[in-house]
Amino acid sequence: MEKFPILNERLYLRSPSINVCFRAIVKGIFNKNKIEKALENICIRHPLLNSLVEIDNENNAWLVQKNGSIGIECYESNEMDWQSWYKKNDNIAFDFLQGPLIKFCIIIGNNTEIIILGHHIIGDGIGYLNLTKDILFALDNKLDTTPQIPPYKPNDKYFKETILLDSGVHSFANSLNEEWRKSRVRFSEKEYSAFFECYRNKYIPNLYMASIEGDHLNNILEKSKLNGFTVNEIIASAFSMAAMEILNKNENRLGIAANIRNELVSEPNNCMGNFVTGISTKAYYDPAKDFISNARTITAAIKDQLQNIKNRHLVVHFLNEFDKDLIESVMFAAYGNFGHNVSKKLAELIGEQLENKGLGISNLGRHDFRNYENIKIVDIQFIGPAFPANLLTVGLITVNGKLNICIRYNEGEIKIDTVKTIYEKAIELLMKCICLSSFSYEITFPTVSTGL
Repeated sequence: MEKFPILNERLYLRSPSINVCFRAIVKGIFNKNKIEKALENICIRHPLLNSLVEIDNENNAWLVQKNGSIGIECYESNEMDWQSWYKKNDNIAFDFLQGPLIKFCIIIGNNTEIIILGHHIIGDGIGYLNLTKDILFALDNKLDTTPQIPPYKPNDKYFKETILLDSGVHSFANSLNEEWRKSRVRFSEKEYSAFFECYRNKYIPNLYMASIEGDHLNNILEKSKLNGFTVNEIIASAFSMAAMEILNKNENRLGIAANIRNELVSEPNNCMGNFVTGISTKAYYDPAKDFISNARTITAAIKDQLQNIKNRHLVVHFLNEFDKDLIESVMFAAYGNFGHNVSKKLAELIGEQLENKGLGISNLGRHDFRNYENIKIVDIQFIGPAFPANLLTVGLITVNGKLNICIRYNEGEIKIDTVKTIYEKAIELLMKCICLSSFSYEITFPTVSTGL
């Protein structure tokens, strides 16, 4: 791979909050040299890891391979805790012009921790999951180093069905573009860095982490299926209802991430790359109705968006209608001091300038991490990309029969006690759904649950 076009990610390129993080806890015999060698092989398999952003003369953005090494920090367990490393590095903007757009922290001990922190433009949740799996195979001496290059060719079967937008959308986009071109602005890397720092000083990210496993998780799976829900739908409904009840609202904006890599490109492999979309819908909650009735209302709104292929691809094609530097200006207008009317109008239209922030759900599904000979996987956790428009972002992954939940929030907007109450209410609703009289839950990392 020499160049890979950045298309739909132009909005993400200037976001002050978009990083993805995985944490793998592994039992095995490791040293610094072995781990660094494994990551060298990983860079052969995933060329996007060692890349930077290049803007050409026509204002097209590309991911370009660079020479040099990726950022790897190694510590002994008594030298660093992962929460401190995550918080410090998540608050440092990636240097797009110099790269790389990913960092690794290895904490070696009885259980070795591998923390991966990277920008969304080089990988979505599935992309980083692929990377995590390959790192574990590399440590188990089983990695296939065949390069997994993101495919360029669109999947024509789906692309032709989804690219058509209403004529009114084209006209609206053209009118905004024409107005923008009269006084367009292009932001420098220095201006982005200043914007990023200002935003992060105001909105301090934090995590609340928990897990559900054993009979409790099995019962949720069983009852979800019995009532015609997917696990993602029942959990999204529970968290949405809990947030509305605790925050005293009867409606809330709910965003769901959806993997469409099989639809966007032909012959997708186990590569990195951003092949994800998102749907946004209003969720409504009626306290007078039971959980299942409310869940059916919320799920119907989700399905209306996700099951319609044009709706799934709407964001992808809609954003491509606008001038690239107009898209990049949206974040500065929504969360900075940029007062351009066109930028503000577009920011409001795509939900980046709403007073009532919503709830985001990103569920990577169920995965088995038992097929290793020389290592044992203790746990895998996923911290999803927290879009600024979300008050709470819930990242979910089920590993070896254990559902890991990570709620990312900003301390400047909501307090840890409120986040904890929302989580407990969501669990209470789920338990009512499966007719259990009581539920004892365990916070996986007590130090994290009360703040980093």
